[in-house]
Parts: sequence; structure tokens; C-alpha cells
Amino acid sequence: MIGFLAWRGIPQRLDPIVARSIYPLIGVAAIGSMIYAIVRTLTAGAEVRDPFFAGVAIAFVVVAAVLVMLVTDPVRSPARFGGLAGAVAAAVLASVASSVSTWGTSNVIWDNWGPLVVGIVILTFSEFRPGRDLALVTAVSAVIVGSTAALETSAMPDLASPVTSAVIAATPVVLFGVGASVFSYRLSLLLSRSAESALREQSGLSRRVRIRLRELLRESGREALSVDVVPFLEGVLERGEVTEADAARARRISAVLRSVIITDMALPWLQRLARAHPDALQADDPGDLAERLTMEQKVALRAVVTTLVAVRTRSASPVVVRLREVGRHRSILLLAPYDGGETGVRVRFGSSIAVMNAVFGRSTVSVVEGELRMLFAFEPKTVPAPASGPASGPQSSMPS
Repeated sequence: MIGFLAWRGIPQRLDPIVARSIYPLIGVAAIGSMIYAIVRTLTAGAEVRDPFFAGVAIAFVVVAAVLVMLVTDPVRSPARFGGLAGAVAAAVLASVASSVSTWGTSNVIWDNWGPLVVGIVILTFSEFRPGRDLALVTAVSAVIVGSTAALETSAMPDLASPVTSAVIAATPVVLFGVGASVFSYRLSLLLSRSAESALREQSGLSRRVRIRLRELLRESGREALSVDVVPFLEGVLERGEVTEADAARARRISAVLRSVIITDMALPWLQRLARAHPDALQADDPGDLAERLTMEQKVALRAVVTTLVAVRTRSASPVVVRLREVGRHRSILLLAPYDGGETGVRVRFGSSIAVMNAVFGRSTVSVVEGELRMLFAFEPKTVPAPASGPASGPQSSMPS
């Protein structure tokens, strides 16, 4: 079953940091394809029968390169199927226009640059779309490119059969497309198995976290004892007797300590984080939505909030976290003082935004009048109950 799910999985969602790290390589591939198409068109000037279609082919290559760089940008991701289809369609149209511009003038059908550009465009999406989508666009592109080559062969003097020309022209598309599909599938399968293994270990880990949390609470209780209880006991020792006032004070101290410990344990993790940074963080979560996030979402949100608190530029303005729920729609708005521009946001928070995009889905990031605004929208996922196996213990609500 997990293999079938991996066929629909997206490596970027399972490992967003790697997707962000290879983005510069995608930019190099997109720009390289564009330069390659321009150079090949200029060097084959004698074979260009229609300069208009040659210019159209170059224009479509530029469109495909721009779409690749925009759609696969980790800050704007996740990449949608429409982005993949648009980029591949532009590359296929560039290939067709290039063939039309040299129609009947070249006896070397495999000398066309279009199929190679189409294959490279498909390959750039191997980290950002599931294998089934890549296989679909590969099949459609191969049919169109091969059909164009077969039709062009009929206008050439005894070059090859239409079937042979179609196979030769479609080979780069098929090779790159199949490679991208298999890579996406295998990587998704590997990461899914790793996530499944981590999920099985989560119950034991959360138990250890709860034990450690109790130890920390006991330590905080001892710190509170040093403030109220130690002076009280020292006073009793100095007097050498216990009065009724001492007994009443002891009961009051006990009640206060018990109330503080119970209150801290009952607070949601986001409220506890806000208490740890009273002047730097404000949490606005009236529906306790933070408690119902998945473990991955809690960890990602806590990481980006901690980062914003650490780098905020004006101590007088706190970081604000607002969580809202309307029907099935959920949203998280992060507001933080920031004096830099959008380029600085990309450099400093690009990895955090990529992770948030992977675990939430939709995002909008902007800098307006010295304020950084991050909006993440998502819908809750239905987690099926395990069909068999021992029941796991309750999960901790505080991300590790």
C-alpha cells in the first residue's frame, strides 16, 4: 500500500530542505536550456525556413524557463500540477515551432533541439511533483513530439520512415521523463518508509518527553521553593516553634505551588511558548487550534516562531501568532517587525518557509511597512485509525 501511495507522493513535501538546496541547480538547468535553444537556432540559420516560427520557438522556451523557476521556487511552493503542465506545454510548443521553422530543410531529424528541452523541463520537476504526474506529461509530450517528427519526415527526401523518426525524436523526452518519474517515486517511497518508521517510534519518544517534562516541572517547583519556602522555613528555625500563622502560611504556599504546576501542565504548547517569551511573543489562538495540529505542523510552526523571536529587529514590537478556524479552513498568520526587504526574507527565512509550505500547503509572504507577514492556509487531514496492532499511548501536545 505504501508503494502505491508513494506513486502519488511528492518528495518536496517529505524533504523540503533538499528541495530548497537544489533550487539553484534548477535555475541553471532552465537558463541553460534557454541559452542552448538560442545558440542552436542561430547556428542553424541556413536551415531556418520561417524566421517567425523560429522566434516563436525561442519565446516559448523563455516562457518555459521562467515558469520552471517560478513554479519550483521553494518560497512559493508547493508546485501545483497546473504549473508543471504550463511549463511542459510551453516547452512542447517551442519544440513544435522549431520543427515548423525548419520544415523540410534538414535531413537530420534528430538534430532538432526541441525534444531535449522538453525532457529537461520535465526533469526539473522530479523533486516537486509525484511520479504519476511526471509520467502523464511525459507520455503526452512524447506523443506530440513524435507525431510532429513523423509528419516532418514526409516532407524530407527519403530520410527515414515516420515511425523511426517519431522514435528518435521522442527518445530524449522519454528518457528524461521516465528518469524523473522513477526518481520521484523511489524518493517518495524511501521517505515515506522513513516517516512510517519514525511514527512507530513516536509513542515511545513522547513517553520519554512526558517523563522529562515532569522532571523539568519538578525542577521549576524547586526554584519556586527557593523563593517562598526557604525564607519561611528559615524563619521557623530561627523562632524554634511553629505557630498558627506559620501553618496557615504553609497551606497557602502549598496551594500556590500546586496551582502553578497544574496550570503550566494544562496550558497549550503555544501558550507555554508565549509565557517563555512574555515581551517578545503574543499568541492569539482562541480555539486552541495549535493543539490540533499534526506533530510535523507543530514542530515547523514552533521552529519558525522561535526564529522570528530570535531575529526580530525592534524589541518594543513583539511577534504575533494568530490561528483561526472557519469551517474546514484553517489559517496561521505570523506578524513580526522586520527592516529588510523581500530578498532578505528569502535568504534568512527561505528554509523555514519551505518547511512550512511542505507541512501546510498554501502560503503568502510579504514585507509591508517594516512588518513581515506570513500567512499559511490549510485544511485538516483525516488520519485513519490503525487497523491492527497494539494501541499506542497518548501523544504529547508539545513539539519536541
